[in-house]
Amino acid sequence: MNIVEQMLNNAPNPLLHISDVSGSALFQGDCLDIMPLIPDKSVQLIILDPPYFEVKGDFDFVFESETQYLEFIESVIIESKRVLKQDGSLFLYCSQEMGAHIDLMLRKYFAIKNRLIWYRSGGISPRKKFKVSHEPLFYCVNDIDNHTWNLDDIRVKSVYADKDKRLNPLGKSPDDVWYIPNLVGRKSEKVDHPTQKPLEICDRIIKCSTNENDIVLIPFAGSGSELVKSKELNRKFIGIEKEVKYYDLAVARVFG
Repeated sequence: MNIVEQMLNNAPNPLLHISDVSGSALFQGDCLDIMPLIPDKSVQLIILDPPYFEVKGDFDFVFESETQYLEFIESVIIESKRVLKQDGSLFLYCSQEMGAHIDLMLRKYFAIKNRLIWYRSGGISPRKKFKVSHEPLFYCVNDIDNHTWNLDDIRVKSVYADKDKRLNPLGKSPDDVWYIPNLVGRKSEKVDHPTQKPLEICDRIIKCSTNENDIVLIPFAGSGSELVKSKELNRKFIGIEKEVKYYDLAVARVFG
């Protein structure tokens, strides 16, 4: 019995979902209702892209206070700790405003390997402050000395590689600022979701921290970008999306 079958077997009520023969599935519902159905220490990678405190767009929820928001985030982090394998990894996106709070929170449960910066550029230039062009992205592991780390799969080609034979021909290690443009104007990839992540950033996260047939958990599946990339890279996935319209969107992207 694979993990998805175990989840369905343990569910007190039928779950709206779609799955395939590989053992991957996308569930519609609240992640705090569905994550408890996942067995302990069973997933290799968790990508958390939760709603930000000041929610914009067509969503069915709103947080009444920072305290309520942070309690919600910590509940998700606690469940993530439970289901993540000992050699697993977790990536978490957050707003700049909540970054300091979430940093302290993550340190209670994980080892933080990197405080990455996703430099996405774009956006509107405000008149009375500097333009916001980046988002924090935390990279965490359960065990700082024993975790999956596939550096060769994500190396960046060096312009000096052909001239300096001392350099690794596969390229150099990416630094902690990721220059990956957002999807404004990229019609071939953009879908109708306000916080869609580029496939390029999903590719780097999944390649560096998993191997083929590993399980990737995406509790806030959104537009389904991480699911699309997991499938492309021959990883199994468990996606969860609360909003019905975005669940339907992800189903169309991933399962056709």
